[in-house]
Amino acid sequence: MSLWAEVPLLVVVILGMLIGFFGLLLVFFPGLTVIWVSILIWGIATGFNHGVGPWTFTLTIATFAVQTMLMLLGNILDNIFMAGGARTKGASWWAIGLSFVAMIAVSIFLSPLGGLAAALLVLFVVEWIRIRDYKAAFKSTSSMAMGCGWAVAARLVIATVMIGLAVMWYFMLYQR
Repeated sequence: MSLWAEVPLLVVVILGMLIGFFGLLLVFFPGLTVIWVSILIWGIATGFNHGVGPWTFTLTIATFAVQTMLMLLGNILDNIFMAGGARTKGASWWAIGLSFVAMIAVSIFLSPLGGLAAALLVLFVVEWIRIRDYKAAFKSTSSMAMGCGWAVAARLVIATVMIGLAVMWYFMLYQR
C-alpha cells in the first residue's frame, strides 16, 4: 500500500477507534464493536499481512482473533454486569427484560443516555408494582446503575487492550 493510501486509511481507523473508545462512556454505545470494525477495516486493507510471510500473517490473524474474542466478551460482560447487579438485589428477570427493551427502544429514538434513564425507570416501576416496596425497588434499580458503571469500566479496560493490540500490530507486524 502506498503512503498516499496508508495515511488517510490510518486516520480513518484511528478516528474510528477514538470514537469507539470515548463512545464507551455512553453506556449503550457499541464502542467495542466500533473499535473492532475499525481494526477489521485496517486488516482488510492490509490483507492481514498475507503477502509478508506465513509467520507474520499467522501472528496478525491471531492478534485479530484475540481482538474479536475481547470484543465479544466485553459485549457479553456489559449485559451480565447490568442484569447481575439488579438480580443480586432481587429484581425479577421479567423486570430486567422489560428494562432492556425500554433501553433499546428509547436509545433508538432519543439517545443512549435517555435509554439508560428509561431502563432504570422501567426497572424501578415494574419492581415497585411487583413487590409493592419502593425501597426494595430502589435497591434493585441502584444496583443496576452500579452494574452499568462496572460495565463501562470493564469495557474501557477491554477497549484499551484491543487498541494496544492494534498499535502492536501496526508497529511490530505491519510491513510496508
